[in-house]
Amino acid sequence: MKRIWSVPQSSGRRSETLGSLLGVSPIVSEILVQRGYEKPEEAIEFLHPTLLNLNSPFCFCDMRKTIKRLTLALKRQEKILIYGDYDVDGVTSTTLLYKVLIDLGFQAVAYIPHRQDEGYGLHAEAVERAAKVGVSVIITVDCGITAVAEVIQAKTSNIDIIITDHHEPGQVLPEAFAIINPKLENSGYPFRDLAGVGVAFKLAQALLQSLGNLEVGIQTEMYLLDLVALGTIADLVPVVGENRILVHYGLRQMEETNHPGLAALLEECGLKDKPLKAGQIGFMVAPRINAAGRMDSARAGLELLLSEDAERATELARQLTKENQMRQETEKEILAEAVSLLEGKPLPRVIVLSAENWHHGVVGIVASRLVERYYRPVFMISEDGDEAKGSARGILGYPVLEQLSQQAHLLTKFGGHRQAAGFSLLTKDVGKLREGLNKQALAFDEALFQEVLRVDSLVTLNMVSPDLLRQLEQMAPFGLGNPGPILACKEIPVHSLSAVGKEQSHIKFRFGSKGEQEGIAFRIGERLRELQDELTLDAAFALDWNTFRGREDVQLMIKDVQPEADWNDPFIKYTNQEVAATLEEQEIEWLDWRYILRSEWPVQKKEGLWVWDNTGSMPTLRLGNDLPNSDNSPKSLIQDKHLDVNEQAIVKRNLGMILGLPLTGEDFKEGVEKLRGLGIFRIALAGFESPLEERVRQRCCFISRDELVELYRELQTKSKTANPFLWGGNQTVSQAQKAALKIFEELGLIQCLGGSDEFFLKWIPAKSKLELDSSSRYRLTKERFEQALKFHKELLNSALKVL
Repeated sequence: MKRIWSVPQSSGRRSETLGSLLGVSPIVSEILVQRGYEKPEEAIEFLHPTLLNLNSPFCFCDMRKTIKRLTLALKRQEKILIYGDYDVDGVTSTTLLYKVLIDLGFQAVAYIPHRQDEGYGLHAEAVERAAKVGVSVIITVDCGITAVAEVIQAKTSNIDIIITDHHEPGQVLPEAFAIINPKLENSGYPFRDLAGVGVAFKLAQALLQSLGNLEVGIQTEMYLLDLVALGTIADLVPVVGENRILVHYGLRQMEETNHPGLAALLEECGLKDKPLKAGQIGFMVAPRINAAGRMDSARAGLELLLSEDAERATELARQLTKENQMRQETEKEILAEAVSLLEGKPLPRVIVLSAENWHHGVVGIVASRLVERYYRPVFMISEDGDEAKGSARGILGYPVLEQLSQQAHLLTKFGGHRQAAGFSLLTKDVGKLREGLNKQALAFDEALFQEVLRVDSLVTLNMVSPDLLRQLEQMAPFGLGNPGPILACKEIPVHSLSAVGKEQSHIKFRFGSKGEQEGIAFRIGERLRELQDELTLDAAFALDWNTFRGREDVQLMIKDVQPEADWNDPFIKYTNQEVAATLEEQEIEWLDWRYILRSEWPVQKKEGLWVWDNTGSMPTLRLGNDLPNSDNSPKSLIQDKHLDVNEQAIVKRNLGMILGLPLTGEDFKEGVEKLRGLGIFRIALAGFESPLEERVRQRCCFISRDELVELYRELQTKSKTANPFLWGGNQTVSQAQKAALKIFEELGLIQCLGGSDEFFLKWIPAKSKLELDSSSRYRLTKERFEQALKFHKELLNSALKVL
């Protein structure tokens, strides 16, 4: 199906401003703005992830009671069962938590159910067996949020269930001892998109921070991140926010992993001693672990990741490669059957396919392949006698789990996410499910089922360069929520093209009048004849390195290529919407009350007064009659006054006020925009006093060179006693200190190995003289501070007509 290409309208001055502050290409700054990182400080935190930004695990409401219960279990040496899932997320979650519990001295055992024999989730039989062998606590990882009956059974057997999960909760929650799930309405945790292994990691963080020491390893928090990255990448959760931090550092840790099993797997994939990317892990490493759970039992994958024996790990890695090859063959066969069922027939809005001989462990992957091919939601079902099990994959805008839940009356079990789900039903009801899902799909706009290729930037071929690729790589790791940037060129001259690959299934292009730019398009070999006579082509592509005989060149990784692309708006031109909007907006009438006592302000009670208040720690929009007096006048802010006819006409209109001197130009602009948004175009400036320079410094988050030098010396002294070392002690690290630590980390002077309220830091001696201005964080806050001081002088002294 031919895709429509879409490119966002240019953000104009906003990206230009951001680009100049960050010193990046206009292409990169535009992409950052389009992805929501318009504010320079947000863009810097995005481009320079840091473990210092991780949320405290104790944000989870049930975390403290969980640690209290596990502390008791440690003291009593109670048996703990870690109950996982058979996919990569579940296997890494189980591995991670087991390693931490064992390191801390717990009596723990790990268990993963068999996909074919037991299926997903906590099972009554497993709970019964656990009770018989004296298990006191079961910790579920990557499952458990729907195990209502199983938790009741566990309670009758005197087993406490601690659920760690990230799947969407049902209407009824299990009555577990504790539930740690960021998707709970009142979980307390500020980031809801953690993978299952991310949730397990938060529990591990809390355990290490509460029960760990230098011997058993607070420092191992960093060393767990390779497992966190593997599970997070494999589970296709958004690689934004906290997930971005975990994957960024997890990939670094993976390059020097201290887990023999993971090291063996990387070597088996040909990735040992190479810089790692999220895509490589998702396409090469994760499928090998998944293959074990899909084709038979996930226990081989679990054993591999838990293994401390390098020789055994190598053996298991090879075994997983063989199982993955079997999985690929099975997938290929099922995919061919599925395509034959669809070809030559009208394509339904929702594809629901079912067959008796399909391997249940593979149908989810085939569903993903069909989504790629047809751009339709796909529900693949494997029949086994009277029962059937299925996997579903969605498209953008189609909420899989929500749509599936509307067919709950036909299902015996279901669960999952917005984009993917698993379910079970009776074989006889498959037809009803197909009919029901397609009937529901009529409620969606037809445009939802037309695939749109979202191009991040329209460029010319001569803009493609190694420097551009290096800047774009700063936006990695890529994945759901932060896809690799896609660029597009119109009418690129084609020098040559040829089919390549084992089955001639790929096409290699040479673009430019002399063939100076290479491109590769995978799995489109059948289009060679269609494209080979074209003199120019439209191409959408990502950029990557092509290394050959020690030489690195930029290569176009083509996502789509057309003689002439179908654009949703082929004549997109930049128009400065901000300027246009300003010209159309009503002009502001400024009232100068900057140096008038509050008791003299000409306002009456009946007038609607909104105030942008800058007198507190942060600017706040509030109603005027909520403000206290500050000039020792007994009169209230809203006065009853005798006004002449002209004044009475003025006060009938809404009035806005900027109270107190805004600390920065951004604060002033934000206040004006908020008042405009309320339909207020008569604004008084009042209560202006020049603020203390220190307050301005704090508002701009600027730390002076002298303050940084002082903290630098403290850290250096601390490192001489022990390195790595704990920083924070009994006193929580302040925001200013944390900002300083980020600057030092950016300069390569420290490495954060873990922590949240206090941090475990490694001191790295400087090899040469460092310039503070080489830190983007320092440079930005310094510039903000200097601009704020300049802004204050202008605002205090200028005539209102120039504002």
